[in-house]
Amino acid sequence: MLRMLGKMFLKLLLNGVFIIPLLMYLTQATLTEAFFATYTFSLMSYVAIDQLFLRVTNNGVATLADVGLAFVFFWLVEKFFFHWSINFMNVAIVALVFGIIEFFMHSYFQKDRGRLDRHSFSDN
Repeated sequence: MLRMLGKMFLKLLLNGVFIIPLLMYLTQATLTEAFFATYTFSLMSYVAIDQLFLRVTNNGVATLADVGLAFVFFWLVEKFFFHWSINFMNVAIVALVFGIIEFFMHSYFQKDRGRLDRHSFSDN
């Protein structure tokens, strides 16, 4: 359990360091809006992609799923919640940077094959 929380904390830390400033630079997002959007998506991605999808696929497929999900999520957040005036290219840049971070995170998550396999959600 602590190992899983450590991985989640590392994911939140990296996404906070790179995605929050990127959103603030590319959009009219305030720190609070960028923080909320980034961490909401990071937690959602950790549960849906890292804990479920990555277990049954490989790093490349899970990373593509993360990029697609990031693109849709940030576009929907901009459209329906924050109205940041973000365009297609800026959403694509945010999704691509998120995908690069996730590619390396997935590699890190998959290092310990004894603890993370396709059939077990236990972290023991």
